[in-house]
This record gives sequence, structure tokens and C-alpha cells, in this order.
Amino acid sequence: MDILSNSASSSSRVKVEYTDPSGTYPLVASELEARLPLRNLHWNSASRPLRSIDSLYVELVPDEYGSPQSQRRAASAAGLPGAQDANVAVRESADLRRGSEPSISKKERRHQIPGLRQTPYLKLFFLRCDDSETYKGSSRKLLREWVKAHTPPSQSSTSINNQENHDAFEWMIVHVALPDVQNNSVWPNRASLSVLDKIRADFNGSTKSTIDRVAQIPAMKSLQVQGTTINPIPTGIARDQFLRESNRAWEDMLSKAKALILASFDLRVRQYEEDIKAKSAQRSLPGWNFCTFFVLKEGLARGFESVGLVEDALMGYDELAVELYTAIEEERQKGSAGEQANLFRRYTKELRTQAEQAIAEAQETVADPTNSQVSATLLLDTERKPYRELILANNISAFDFESYVFARQVALLSRIARLPPTAGGTTGGGEQEDMMVLAEIARRASKFITSAGHSIREDLRASILLEEDADEAHMALRYNVIENIVASWTYSSCQQILSGTVPTSLMFQLQSTMQGPLMTPASSQPEDEKSHASKGRPTALSRLPTRTTSMLGRPPSTNASPSYDGFAEDVTHPQQAPLQNEAQTGLHVLAAQRAELYIIARRALTSLGRRQGWEIAWPGAMGDQAVQDETMDEVSLDDGARTRRTETDSEIPAPRIKSSTRCGVHRSILLGPLASRLEFIAAYEENTATACRHYKLSNDRRSAEAMTAELALIRYILEDYTAAVAYFQKLASFYAENDWSELEISILDICARSFKKLGRRDEYITIILKMLTNVVHRSHHLPNLKKPVGLDDDGLIRSQNAIDASKYLKELLDASKGQNEPVAAAMKNYFSDIRLESSIVHFDSKDGFKLALSLQYLLPASLEILKIEARIISATEGQTREIWLSSEETMKVKKGLLTTFLVSNTMVPDWYLLDRITVRVDNVLFAHDLLPTEGSKFFAGSRTSTSSDGLVTLGPRTFIWPRQGSLDVRVSLYPHIHLEESRSVMCEIFSGENTILNGKLLVRAASAGLRLHTANAELTDGDSRISDRSQPGAVCFEQIPAHTFIKVRIPYRSDNEMKEISLRTEINYTTADGAFVYGDSHTLPVLLPLGVNVHDVFKRDALFSKFSISTSTSIPLRLLSCQLEGTEDFEASSPNMQTTDFCVFSRQPASMVCKISPKQRGGRTMDTLQSRLSMRIQYLCLDEEMLAVVIARFMASLRDSDFQEFSRPLSQWLSTSVRTKLSHESLESMGLLREVDMSVFQDLNWEQMVVALPLERRDPLLSWLVKWGHENYMIEIPREADEGKTRTITIPVDVPQTQIVYQANLRVFGGTHERHDVGGTSAVGQCISAELRLQYTRRWDMKREASARGQDELEFYYELDASPETWLIGGRRKARFSAKEDEVLTFAVLLIPQRAGHLMFPSIEIKRLEHHGEASPETVSPPPRGLDGAVACEVDYQSQGRSVLVVPNLSRTTVSLEAEAGGGGAWLVDSQSREGVVSG
Repeated sequence: MDILSNSASSSSRVKVEYTDPSGTYPLVASELEARLPLRNLHWNSASRPLRSIDSLYVELVPDEYGSPQSQRRAASAAGLPGAQDANVAVRESADLRRGSEPSISKKERRHQIPGLRQTPYLKLFFLRCDDSETYKGSSRKLLREWVKAHTPPSQSSTSINNQENHDAFEWMIVHVALPDVQNNSVWPNRASLSVLDKIRADFNGSTKSTIDRVAQIPAMKSLQVQGTTINPIPTGIARDQFLRESNRAWEDMLSKAKALILASFDLRVRQYEEDIKAKSAQRSLPGWNFCTFFVLKEGLARGFESVGLVEDALMGYDELAVELYTAIEEERQKGSAGEQANLFRRYTKELRTQAEQAIAEAQETVADPTNSQVSATLLLDTERKPYRELILANNISAFDFESYVFARQVALLSRIARLPPTAGGTTGGGEQEDMMVLAEIARRASKFITSAGHSIREDLRASILLEEDADEAHMALRYNVIENIVASWTYSSCQQILSGTVPTSLMFQLQSTMQGPLMTPASSQPEDEKSHASKGRPTALSRLPTRTTSMLGRPPSTNASPSYDGFAEDVTHPQQAPLQNEAQTGLHVLAAQRAELYIIARRALTSLGRRQGWEIAWPGAMGDQAVQDETMDEVSLDDGARTRRTETDSEIPAPRIKSSTRCGVHRSILLGPLASRLEFIAAYEENTATACRHYKLSNDRRSAEAMTAELALIRYILEDYTAAVAYFQKLASFYAENDWSELEISILDICARSFKKLGRRDEYITIILKMLTNVVHRSHHLPNLKKPVGLDDDGLIRSQNAIDASKYLKELLDASKGQNEPVAAAMKNYFSDIRLESSIVHFDSKDGFKLALSLQYLLPASLEILKIEARIISATEGQTREIWLSSEETMKVKKGLLTTFLVSNTMVPDWYLLDRITVRVDNVLFAHDLLPTEGSKFFAGSRTSTSSDGLVTLGPRTFIWPRQGSLDVRVSLYPHIHLEESRSVMCEIFSGENTILNGKLLVRAASAGLRLHTANAELTDGDSRISDRSQPGAVCFEQIPAHTFIKVRIPYRSDNEMKEISLRTEINYTTADGAFVYGDSHTLPVLLPLGVNVHDVFKRDALFSKFSISTSTSIPLRLLSCQLEGTEDFEASSPNMQTTDFCVFSRQPASMVCKISPKQRGGRTMDTLQSRLSMRIQYLCLDEEMLAVVIARFMASLRDSDFQEFSRPLSQWLSTSVRTKLSHESLESMGLLREVDMSVFQDLNWEQMVVALPLERRDPLLSWLVKWGHENYMIEIPREADEGKTRTITIPVDVPQTQIVYQANLRVFGGTHERHDVGGTSAVGQCISAELRLQYTRRWDMKREASARGQDELEFYYELDASPETWLIGGRRKARFSAKEDEVLTFAVLLIPQRAGHLMFPSIEIKRLEHHGEASPETVSPPPRGLDGAVACEVDYQSQGRSVLVVPNLSRTTVSLEAEAGGGGAWLVDSQSREGVVSG
């Protein structure tokens, strides 16, 4: 049955009655029906908000007063042409009245209780009148009589008619205009308009507020008149006008009809509300009847339903449902108190009949048992009984009353879901399914079925348990019958609701989640089941009732992989369109509500099975199979992990079923599930699996897991261990997440035995570990256990004593021995309160350290621990080093606290965090990993910290530091740098108190592109020897005595430019106490701290080079010496810096001039000439010098204190802190003042350092450090250089080369032609004679052979250049000439000064002209050209910087000064120039 089949009943339509004496309704019926339903109505009530009605369905019915004969006679009297031939069909009235003229019958007597019958909201009179004469003669009278007989109560003022507003209606006259055959005119014509005006004048009234009740519409259907077919619709141009006018007329008619219907509806609603208010006020008065009140209030709800206000109607029925529940409870209280309760029948007649038939069948008093079977109750069929009449007569039971209200609610919800039935009674698929409304139907059905089940039970008890003379056996039979009827009704009702609430989208979604078997395969079925199946008997699943919509079957698929979790992955069906968000939400809600219905149906099925002796519950399942100690059997994995069965195990025995236990069962539906125990299990599993799929689709994980638990139990009962363990594994993790350890232990216990039977050792070990975990969890969190959901309370949770921790621990250890790898177990499940101390403890006579560890063992069984290990990782960002610590001996522990020391021979100084703890027991490894997150970082200043999971309690970060006297490694740059050689690092190893037998130095580059050449390593200092350097990155050395140093130099190179390099060192060394490891990381600045620039000046016999030394960083340098070293071919002279040194700052470089003179070659060739000099600079970096002084002062103070044992970590902390606080300004101040102001380094954060030291030494040490800072606030930097910090850099300096060096000298002469070497005085414009003297040498040409000197003659070009505003140059200002080496040439030049003042001598440029002839052996290709065909030469211009004083050329001047009336003036009278020239 479709629950939506009642969604468009007669109560969902408005009744409109029409009177048609002229037989014109068939002419307009088709056009009128095409315009229905009425659209867009708006009802505005004074007591309610505005309501909008989208669609109003109308039911047109003829009136019940006129017969067809009288209507035809009335039409003939009215003069209708062709009325006898019109092919019209008029329904005959049910009440025919005899007579020649139409008359009006008496009004039907109205029932005293309103709302029991449907009355029209509007009455129409279809009139045909072709002209005014006909209207005056007959039609007017006919209309007046009809209007008088059908005047609605709203137009009457009597008090009696006010009560009839429950059936209020309006009337309306519709004039149907037929075509004018005689005049052949088109409607609307004059005749029709004249008739329409007369009707309005006679029946509309004259006031402005009068409602227009008259409309005119044209006939649209062709008709036969005297054998001729007349088409009322004209052709041609008039057709469009006709259609426009007809549409306007129809719209006018329908708008008036809508207004009149709403007016009638408003009157009815107001009247109902007044009556309901009055009846409700009388509730406490004697004689008040709920059933009468119910019918009255239901009339209002049906009125809302009739006009399409379904939500208002549903609200009314909801209110009635609450009031009905209250009334039923009051009646029950009266019955329990012994009072008379006569509002409802005590029992339902149909239920009593069913119960009596079932009892008779059980007593074998019925001849035909088939006829006595309980019939299915149609839950939602409101036509099954005259419910409203029974309610009004107070002859209805509480169960029928509740069923009727629920059915009406479902009918209204079905209309809201927009699923109107088609002609065949099925839902229309063209409209969208509203799944939220379907979910609401399912939700209400769940509540109703549960509540109605109690009503049925009380109904049956009241009807068949009244006999007092029945014995105990008969009473037990009747109780069984009652429970069977209730369970059958519940099951069938759930199936009815489920079959009607499954939209297409839900079917697709459920099919996509259905995967995996729901019953045991054929191989595991009992033999009798196989035989029945082979004989054609339906199998367990096929005997279940066929469900095409609710109980979906698995879609056929040959490639589907089996899944035992009850549902598959989310797969979109190929024919399924993607759901929108709202539809998806509705789908989830609907799935959840349908799942509840499946649970209710399953509960009813369980009740029936329990009375047959079939119990599917955890207590029964556990009772059938006792927990026994079983040994592990070897099973071949090639058999597909199938369990071995005997013939006796293939069949599940079922108890003998008594015939009386099935009496009252709905056999047509429950015949299959109750045929046998196996069939019952199949039906139970099917319901459970379907509910599980629905819960999964609704995203209700907990309910889905509860259903999965039931499926797992069924598989375990059927000995399908493979499927069972798949379920149990998933369930155990789920229940563990939700802290349901009681149920988890029960599940794990079964799962472990299943794995053991399957021979799956790995899974068996895993389950045992989980069981031991739950034992620990329950012992600590028993008060906080949650109650499992979805399972029975009695006997469900097994006690903790069922799990023997010692036994399972022993089985765990025995099973783990056969594993190749250690069995991993989570340590947090078996140990707690793990605490690792933060302060390390050193050994007295050997390197290494140890840490104290304490932990709480939680299992009640004893345990022998082979080893405890802990891994600590570096807390420094960018570092990945780790240290493992381990216990030194085995320990046997019991439940309680364990304290031990973890030892390590590895020393890598740094801050560390605990990362991993492991406990090894035989082949089981208990491990716990700590993954610190940002929120659980451990800070050095904190006192205690806790890991993110709360298991491990730690102190502050652990600082690993070496003891005083242990091995130490320092890495620095090799102090002697030669730019032409590979750079190196120096590894300095101090043995301390250890006598090292042998060792290996491992050096790893931590910078990209850095390559260390350990194969070229060499021992530069120390009493030892390198034994092997063949391994990459390793240098092996031999014995090192105690308290000695060795220094190993390792060259390196880099693929790119670096400012600093990072490397890691590790020393594996062996002493008499064992093997040890020392490691550290180092970062070294490799950028050269200084830069050198040079400027060269060539002279004939010497070369002068000016070297400028500056810092390349902001760190000042202390320059100790700077020496330019000569060679066999060149002599170098440098300034003496033995007695003084000075600092070089970033803005104050140092300069030094060196003289380079060539020596006699002695016939040496160019290949053997040593022209590369070396500049050796010895310097100190001020930061290293300052830091060495501070550390030396600090270590000296520590040696005189009680804290010398902490000297290594404290000095390292001091060095790092001071370096980070150095600034450019503080370094410059230290370089100038030669003292360190320690106030700059006051905040050194000693608290973060001392927190890693023993607690009892922290406060005294902090006090001593503060005191030391106050006493050493100023530290002087000594002038003496520390040889250990001194660095030397050797820079190669190439002697510059040039082909030709010219010596030029410009000399001027006086008036007596005497030469002067000093400047003199000259006059402006006075000519000065000068001589240019040129001489060149090629001794600075290194590529020229010494034997070729003076043998070649070269061609040159010179030019004197000066500004025209300063000098005019005459004579040989420029010339081209040839000369040999050392040949002196002179050229006369005339200089004329152009302005007064000190004028510098003109400049000179000399170039060698390129030789164009045949090249001589001495000819050398010139350097790149300067000017056209010329090569520049180095010029030693000796007159550079000399000047001549030039004065004006005047010796005497006469000036005349005169005074005039108009003003004075001055004139030059005479002047005399100088005679002679004074040259300079």
C-alpha cells in the first residue's frame, strides 16, 4: 500500500455547485476545466497572517434540485433555439422532482454537529438568454427564484442563520453567450451586452460596496443546430479580437469566483473558531464530550485542507493528537482508579476477533486454520471504517482513534511532499520528492507505532483476559497471542511505512552501499537446508517477504569484492543525478528515520523469535560457546583461511517449536522468518544490515557501529570467523575511541579466539595486546565507563575476572617467539608516570653519562624486562642528532614503581628532548614515541613538562655536557692562509684524563658544496700518528697519552662562495673502560676579514706600490706586521712595523708604500724569471682577542671556586652569549680603549643554563656568577699578542709589467737663456722658451730579453696639451720621432701664458706608434690600442706639479681724473709694458 495514495482525497478540493437549466455547461466545460485549478489566491484573515494558496483544486458538481426534463422544459420556455438538438449531456439529479416547471426543493436538514459533510463554497447559475425580450419574459423570473432559494447565510441577519456559517457559500450568475446565427454577428454583440447589463442591474445591487456576482463568457464549443454545425469562433481578422475578448471574460469570471470562494471560506473559518473557542471554554463543565469537540475542530482542519492550506490543517491535527493523548491518559487513570471510563470503547472489535481466531487455532477448534490467520491491518486507510461517525457516536476505541488521527496526519504530510497520486494510484514521478517531509512521516510513524503497540496490548488484554475461570495454561496462551499480534502488527506497520517512504534517490544511495553477503554461503549451510534448496524449496533469503522498495536486495555484480562491514565504499550510481545540498540533508534525515523503523521492526521480530526459543543476543551467544583454553593449530594459508568443520557442526540445532507460540502471527509476512531458526537469523541479519546501511547513509556512526556489532555476532554464531573478525576489529577500535572498554573486552575476547581458530598469529597477538590494554584501562577508569548503546543490559557486559592477565601475557610472549621481528606494542597502554630526569650524572673515571628513569608498571602480572632504551633528540633548530641510552642489566618487575639508570657512552653537547622510550620483553617491544608539537615544547626555564599524551613527565630540556677531564675537540680555521693554496681546517683533539688506545675522527660537511679532503689530512702537532686516511671522511689515529693534544689539518674546498661553513665531527675512541663517542657541530666563518688594494707608480729605476689594507667585515683588526718579500730578480723594501702596531677599522684602513727594484737578470730567461712577490700580513681579529681574554679571566676564576667541574658548559655558554651580544660600536670602543666593558654583557641568561645542572648546585652557582660579573665589570686587553690567536695570510703580488717607461722633463729659460730649475715670474702674453727632454727604457718589459737591450729603434709620438685659456704652445708642441733605448732627445717649445696666476706646466702624452714593416725579433705585440695606430707608454713626467707665476704685462700706467658739472670721470692717459721676461 502506498502511504501517499490518500494525498489528494475529496477533502482536498473545494466543492462548487452549478445549476444549468439551459444545458449550456457542456459548451464551456472543457474551457473551464483547462483553467483549473485556480491559481494565486491570497486569503487575508483578521486573526491570522496573510496566506497564499498556489493552487486551489475545484470539484464542479451539478445541483440536486432540478431534473433533466424540467431543465429542458425551462430551456424551451426561455426560447432557446435548437435546444432540443444540442448534443449536451446533463447529469440527472439524485433527487428528481416531478412537475412541468422547474422548482426548488426544500433545503436538506443540516446536522447538528458541523463539519460532517462537504457543502459547496460557491453556487453557479449558467444562463442562456439571447435577447432582452427573452430575459424579461422568462429568464428574470427564473433567476429571481434561484437567487431567493440560494441566498447564503452571510446575507441573512437572523440568529439562526449565523450558526449556518459553517456551511457558508456564495452565488454567482454566469451568462453563456451563444453565437448569433441569424445576424451572423461576432461576440460580444449588442444583444449579449444588453442582457448582461440588465442582469447586473437586477441582481448586483446599487451600492458601491456590492459584490459583482454576474459574469459573461462565450461558448467555445461547436454545436449542432437543425443539422448545421456552428463554430462560435470566427475566422479571419475577427478571430484575434474574439480570442482577446473571450480571455478577458474568462479571467473576469474566474477572479470573481476566487473572491467569492475566499469570502465563503473566511466566514466558515470565523464561525469554526468562535465555536471551538466556546466549546473549549466548556471543557470543565459536566457533559462536555471530547469526541464532539474533536469533530468540530477537525471540521476547521478539513476546511483548511480543502482550500490547500495544508500546513494549517496539519497544525490542527497535531493539536488534536495532543488533546487525544491527554484524553486517553485521563481515561486510563479513571480506569485504574476504579471509576467508569466510557469515552472510548474498551477494545477494538477487529483485534478481538483476530485474537479469538488465534486462540481457537491454537486449541484446534477451527476447521480451516488458513481462514483463521490474522489479517494485515491497513494502517493508513481512513476509508476502512466510518471513523467520524464512530467518533461522534463515542463508539471508537483508543487504538482506532489514534490510527485515524495518524492516518490523517500522514495524508496531509503527503500533500506537503508534493506527491499527488496518478490515476493508477501511484505517486507522480514528475514532481520533486520532498525528503524532509518523508523523514517527518517516518519519524511520526516511529512514535506512533511504538505508542500504538501499547494501545493494542491494553486493548487485547481488556478483551480476552476478562475470563476469571481460565487456567494458567490458557492464560499463558492468551498472553502469547497478545504479544504475537502486537509484534505482527508492529512489523507489518513498519513495512507499510518503509515501502512508502523510499524515494528514487534513496534507493540509488542504498544500492551503492550494499556490498557483501548477508547470509552464510551454501557450503556452510546445514545439510537439510542444502537438500531443501536442491528440491526447489525457497532459501532463507528468498522465503522472506518480497520487498521492492524498502528491503533492497544486493544488485547483481560479478566483480564486486565481498565486504563484511555491512556496507561498501561511497559509490555514485551511474543513473543517479548528484543531489543538491538541501536534498542531501533531507536524504540523511530520511535515512536516519527509516533506520529507526527498521530497528522497531527488528525488535518485533526478536520478540517473536524469543517466544520460539531463538535468541540473538550477546548473553545467549556467549552461553552457547564456552571460553576454553585452546592451543594454536597449524593451518595452511593456501586454504583461504577456511575453518575446518565436522559433520555435526554443519547444522545449527534449533529447539522444538510449540504450535501455540505462533498463534496470532501474521503468516503472510512472517511465514518465512519463523519457518526455522536459520530463516529467523537470516531475516534478523537482513533487517540489521539494512538499518546499518541507513545509519551509515545518515552519518550516524555510533548507531551504524552498533548494528555492525549485531552483524558480527551473527557471523560468529554461524562460525564465519573470517567475516566476524573483520567486524570485530572495526568495532573494537570504535568502542575504544568512545571509552566503552567493557564491551570492547567482550568483543576482543571473541575476536582473539576467532583469530586463533583461523591460525592468524599476527592478528592474534594484536588482539591480545588490546585485551591487556583494556584490563589496564578498566582498572584505572572503571567509574567512568560508558554504557554500551543498542544492546541489552542483562548479562551483556562480562566481568573483568573473565580476562586473566597473566594467562594472556604468557600467551603473548609465547606467540611472539615465533615472529621474525619484535612485536610492537604501545607502551602507554601498560606503563604510566614515566619520568626522565633532566640533570645528567657523570662517571668518575670514564667518559659518558647516565640519566635516572622511573616508570609505573600497570599490569597485574609480573614481567622480566631485558632492556630499557630511551632516545633523545637535539632541541636545537636545524640539528638532527640523537643519542640512545639503555639500561645495563635485566630486571624483573611487578605492578608498581620501577626506578633505574639509563647509560650512554655517546657525548654530543647540546640541548635534548626525550623522543622515544622502549622496553624489551622477550620478543615484545613496548615503545612510546613523543612527537612534540608547538603547544608541548619544553623550555629551559620551566620546572616540569608533560608530553602531549600525558604519559611522560619530564623536567626542563636536558643539557648534555662533558665532564671536566673528558675528551674535547675544537675545530677552527688553519691559522696560516696562503691564497695560492687550499684552505684547511684544524681539528684539535685533547685526550683529557683518557689514555686513548686508538680512535677514528669522522668529519662530515654540513654545508652544501663543501668538500673535505681527509685523504690529504696531516698531523701538524702532537704525540701520535695517523694510521689510516683511506676511508672518505675518516682519519684514524693511534694511541694518544692522557692530557695531550694532537692537531690534524684537513684541506677543503667549496663549489661556491661561502661566508661560513658548517661541519660535524665525531670521534670514536677506545680506552681501557670501553668504546666511546664524542661528537659536536661547528660553524666557522671563512670570509677573509681583510682586503688589500694596490696602486703602482713606475720610475726608471724603481717601482713604488701603495698597499691599502681594510676590513671586509665590521670586526676591527689588529695589524701586527706587514712585509713584502722580494725574490732573486726583485728587491722589495717595506716599512718597519716591529716596534708598533695599529688597529684597522671599517672606516679607517691602513696604507703602506713599498719600493720594488729590479735586480740584474744575469742572462736569465723569461721562463725562469721570478716576478711574483709575497705579502705576508700578521693580524688578530679583535672579537677573538677580546673573547680569549674574557674566557681566560673566567676560567681562572672558576679554578679558584667550587664550580670548576662546570667549567666546560659555563665557558661554552659564556662564549656563545658574548658573541651574540657583540655590536659594531662595542667592538670599535674595545679597539680604541683596549678594554672590555662587561656591562654590555650583563644579561647573559645564566638561569637557562644552570637549570640543566644538579638542583642543589644551581642557586650557589647563580650567586657566584652574579658576583663574578660585578667584580669583573672591566677587563683590560693586553698589548701583547696571543700567539694562539694570531693569524697569518700570505698574498701573492705580481710585479706589474709595461713595455716602455718614458722619462720626460720640461725646462724653461730666462731672458739671458740661462736654465732655471725653479719657477720664476712671467708676464701675461710674454713668450717663454722651454726645452722638452725625452728618454725611455724597456727594463720593466719582463718578456724582452736582456741581450736585446739598446739594439732596436722605435717610433714614438708625443703631444703637449694645455687648456687654451691657460697656455698657448708654440714650437714642437707635438711631434713624431724615432729613438733608441736610453737615447736622450730634446725639443724646443714656446709657451705663452694667457692669464695671470700660478699656472701648472702643460701635460704630456707619449705613445708608441705600431710598427708596420717586417717584424723584428725584438718587436713585441703592443697592448690594446689607444689612439689611431698608437700604443700608450708609462711616462715618468718629472715636471709634473711645477708651476710659473704669471703677472699682468704692465710696468707703468697714467690715469687722468677730472671733475665736471655733470659728474667726474677717469681716463687712461698712458701705459708702458714690461721689458724682458723673467722665466721660472
